This record gives sequence, structure tokens and C-alpha cells, in this order.
Amino acid sequence: MGTFRSSFTKGGYNPVVTSDGVRWRDYELAAETPGDERRPTVHPLVSEKTPPPPWQDPAPQVTPPGWREQSPWQAVTGVQWCDGRDDSSATARDGLLPEWPGPVEDWFDMVGRPSRLDTSRPYGSPGGLAWPDPQVQRDLCQALPEGARFPDPRGTWIRLVNGEGPAEDPFRATNALDCALAVISTWHGEPMVAAPRLPEYDRLGRPVLSGEAGGVARAERWLGHRFEYVGQGRRAYTAIAQRLRTGGHGASAVLVTRRPSGGAHAWNAVNSAGAVVWVDAQRGHTSVDPPRGPVTGVFCVVMDRRGRRL
Repeated sequence: MGTFRSSFTKGGYNPVVTSDGVRWRDYELAAETPGDERRPTVHPLVSEKTPPPPWQDPAPQVTPPGWREQSPWQAVTGVQWCDGRDDSSATARDGLLPEWPGPVEDWFDMVGRPSRLDTSRPYGSPGGLAWPDPQVQRDLCQALPEGARFPDPRGTWIRLVNGEGPAEDPFRATNALDCALAVISTWHGEPMVAAPRLPEYDRLGRPVLSGEAGGVARAERWLGHRFEYVGQGRRAYTAIAQRLRTGGHGASAVLVTRRPSGGAHAWNAVNSAGAVVWVDAQRGHTSVDPPRGPVTGVFCVVMDRRGRRL
């Protein structure tokens, strides 16, 4: 899906100021406030687990096609997704905070839910991902209240999704897409840390800082939706924010943005109790305002709490 550029700056990685000089508002709460408290217990990863066979991904897609096309995942499972705009609740249409309707109303409690995120990853294959440290997974699980769904994104857990981060591991500077998927999994009650890129080096021994091969195709399979082109810059962000507000509490988005200098970045936005919060888990940032840096294209998947496209 293109090269993810490192977020290092001269003098080291700065967790507050991004590589393009944009300062994100850093909201870290002293105490987490759980959202909905219904989810199955998810145990930390264990190092003895045998990695699944690598995905046979096609070449990365540069321009995600329209969402109305059937994805390969849908073709195999036969699951058809509804358009959230055509089948949203009255409270969602009115922009109100919906009542918790029961576990069947959450995407991860439904028959067509995604597989566990770690089973979708291309562990150990060239251009793929490496197994995360089990301690990093335990740290994330311990930072969240047991059974929490839709935890406050302005809490400390966002800082833990990417483990020690790019400052300590250069291969966590090029895993933005898996960070975005890990946020979705954690948001729906299955805490999952992002996996670093599989370490690869050039002939001079320097780290090869490129993104996951076939990452967009994998994300589309896991989400059950295709990325759609929304536009450029802040106008695109405004449209995404409006969809999230329409979806109500628990709605979420995965964004892929292209940079004028080349490369791309993946991140999230969520509706938390009616407020749209923008999340960059690779860098450990949250903000009530989208970043102001220039982008040449914004692609996204926006879903309500039931996994329906908005």
C-alpha cells in the first residue's frame, strides 16, 4: 500500500509533535472510563503459539475500489453488508447517543464478525509482520477495564497499542496499517497490540523502512469492506466526521492518507459518546481535531458499531 515513512525527527522521536511539525493535542486521562462492558475474555498472546501460514496477498492496491463492489472475503463467506445510511437507528439519524441495545447489536458479537486480528497477520513472510512481545500484549490488556467496549480513546491505552513505539523499534515506524486495525479490535472489546514489521535490512545493514506488502488487501478482507476515496485535505475529514456522528457512539473509521512527498499513513477516527476523536496509534496521539498537514488523497472505511458501512 505504499511506503510508510518513519516518524523520526532530528534529535529523536517526539511523541507530541509529528514529523510534519503538527502538534497533536495530547489527552491522557488519569483514570479510564469504560464504555460498554460486554465482551468475551481475550487472553494475551503467548510466544509458544505457532504462527499461521502467511497470506498469499496480491500486490498492494494503490487506489482502493468503490465500496459497493463485493470483497473477496464476502465472496467466500456469503455475508453481505448493509449500508448504514439505509438502515441506521432513529437515534443514530438524530445524532443522539444510543442506548446499549444488547450484545447482538455489536459487530464482534455477530455471526459475520471478523476473525481475531492476530490470525489474519502475515507473520514471518517477506514484507510481512513479526510476532509482538507477549509482555506488550499483557500491558495493553491490563490498561483496560475487564470487559470494556469502546473505551475512551483519550486514555492511556492508545499509547500502548504500538508497544514501545518507533523511538525504540524502527520496525514499529512502518506498521501503521496494523496499528489502525489493532485500534478497531481493541475498540470492539478484543485488546490487540499492533505487530511490528518483519525486520529486513539492505546490503549495508540498514533497516528497510517500508510498509506491509499487501496490507490494504488484508485490511479489506478483515474489515469486510473496501476502502473508498473521500477526497483531499480537511474537506474529506469533515465528511468522515459527519458519518461518524450519524453512526452514533461506537462508530469507527480506518483512514489511509497519501502524502505529497510520497508514501502513505493509516490511522483512525471514532465516535466516543458523541465526540469525534482522531487517533494515530502508531505515534500514540489523539486529538479532537484532524491533522492539518497536506494530503493528496484520503481513503476510508467508516462503520457503525455493528460493522455496517456508513
